[in-house]
Parts: sequence; C-alpha cells; structure tokens
Amino acid sequence: MSNAILSLRDLTIHFKTPDGMVKAVNGVTLDLQEQEILGIVGESGSGKSQTWMAPMGLLADNATVTGQAVFDGQNLLALKPQELNKIRGTKISMVFQDPMTCLNPYLSIAVQMMEGLRFHDPSISKREAEKRCVAMLERVAIPDASRRFRQYPHELSGGMRQRLMIAMALLNDPQVLIADEPTTALDVTIQAQILDILRELQRERGMSIVLITHDLGVVAETCDRVAVMYGGRVQEAATAQGLFESPQHPYTIALMQATPRVEADAETQRLAAIPGQPPNMRVPPPGCAFFPRCPVAIKGTCDVSPPPLEARRDQHFCACYKSDAQQILKEAEHV
Repeated sequence: MSNAILSLRDLTIHFKTPDGMVKAVNGVTLDLQEQEILGIVGESGSGKSQTWMAPMGLLADNATVTGQAVFDGQNLLALKPQELNKIRGTKISMVFQDPMTCLNPYLSIAVQMMEGLRFHDPSISKREAEKRCVAMLERVAIPDASRRFRQYPHELSGGMRQRLMIAMALLNDPQVLIADEPTTALDVTIQAQILDILRELQRERGMSIVLITHDLGVVAETCDRVAVMYGGRVQEAATAQGLFESPQHPYTIALMQATPRVEADAETQRLAAIPGQPPNMRVPPPGCAFFPRCPVAIKGTCDVSPPPLEARRDQHFCACYKSDAQQILKEAEHV
C-alpha cells in the first residue's frame, strides 16, 4: 500500500535444529502503515515474534531468512550489521516481552539509558543526555523519575520496568515501535496504564506501532488493524472493527469464542476451547495449518494445499477456502 512505512514481502524464516528444520514463518506479506497501530495476534508458536524480529536483525544464528523487509527504500534483511545499527534503536525500536531479561541487573538505569542515547548521538553532552532520559521517564509516568534514574532494575516494580523499556525504546524518537507482548505478566490495572501510554505516545509522535499479543481484548481496545497468524502464516488481516464485526477465518472465530466475555452467564455458558494442538512446525501439515483443528474443514481440499490470502472485502483479507463467514459461524456453533 502507498502509505506503508514498513513492508514485509514473502518473509520466510526457518531454523536449523538437531531435530530438523523448524519452518517458523512461511511467506508472510504484510504492510505497516504510517501512524497506525497494527496488532499481531495468535497462539504461542504461530510465528508472531519471529516475524518482527527478522527486520531488526535479532534472529538466532541458526535462522535462514528469505524475502524482504522494506523500510525507507531499503531491504533491512540485506543490510550489514553496521548499516542496520544506524536504523535499529533510532528509526525502528523494540520493546521486549520480559524486561528483566533485557535489562542488565548490574548496571544502573542511568547507565543503560544513556548508553543507547549516546551510542546513536555521540555529540550529546552527559548533562543533556541525563535531562532527556529523566524527561522520558516522566513521560511514561514513572514517579520520582530523577531518583528512579539512579536506581537499579530490581528496585523497580514489573510495571515500572516495562515503562522503562518503553522509555528506552523511544529515546531516539523512532518512526516505528515494535512492542512484543508489552503487558504480559502485569495485572489488569497496570496493563491498561501501559496501553494508554502507548496510545498517547503514538498520537503525540505520529509513529507506527506493531503490537504483538495473544490478547484479543488488547487488540480491540488499542489497534487500528489486525493480522491473525497461525502456523507461520497470516490467516486473516483486517481493520480492528471489521475483524470483530465479521471474522472470516475459522481460526479467528475460534479465538473469539475462546475469549471470556463479561456479559456471559458463568453458570450456563462454558468457555469454549480450541480442540487439538498447534502444528509441529518441523513437520507442518501439507495444506492449511489449521486443518486438523478446524470444525468446518473440507477434506481433500484444505489438507492438500494452503489457501492463499485473498481479499474478501475492502481492507479485509482471509486465507480460507470457505467463503461464507456467516455459514462458518453457524457450522462451528453446531460442532
């Protein structure tokens, strides 16, 4: 699309392991538009995180990557580490799932924040760097920021550490922020605060955000568009409103049915579960990856070749041989 700031084209990621080749991501084509929040949804192992670590050059050494990740006219996958370092942390930043595995427990917050800032801008003075760091801590709602700036990661709560990670990612004013499960393991109140901060910062700075999550509630509340991944492929992509109003893929429908609802009667309505297990990506199914778990699969079709991602309506794409979403819903309800 013409307003895409980051475009993935036929992205494939395979990992060579002692047990065989793991086909983690298989032909993902997706655009991140300017000034939008794009949600990436799916179960663990669906390829969500690996898809977006590839443009950042953060995949494990045993990974083989093909395709393109185009940003500012450059294929990030083809850049040398020195060239990628000029983009990573400045124009594109990432917030990781677990702050404690990303923060060095032996270094103060001041040292870790200033290191990233001065690496990309060596001309900045120490005093100015400290001022910018403290201001960013205040912006992400860390109380008593000047004192916290001198502390160590273990002295902060989980919510504060996640805000610190956001502050560090935004220090160099990136155009794209990739947030990988930024609210995992946080209580509901803190989750809401983190999401509010991300939305406010996105509006203020006009940046684009990729929000990787397994939580459909987070997607509904936060995102402009959504891509649903399963078995290393995008199974459905649409605006957030379009996805929730009229889901087209059986997997998306199953995810929604498995989501707790406040208005549901706990005594009469049991929480639905998706039967079976996600596919083993060392030996993925030959057809649609969701075929073994799908209640409306067409034997002899769905298990032969994966369906292409095709337009169903404006801005709504689906990879399914079933074309009638309402019929899918009816059939799924009676299985």
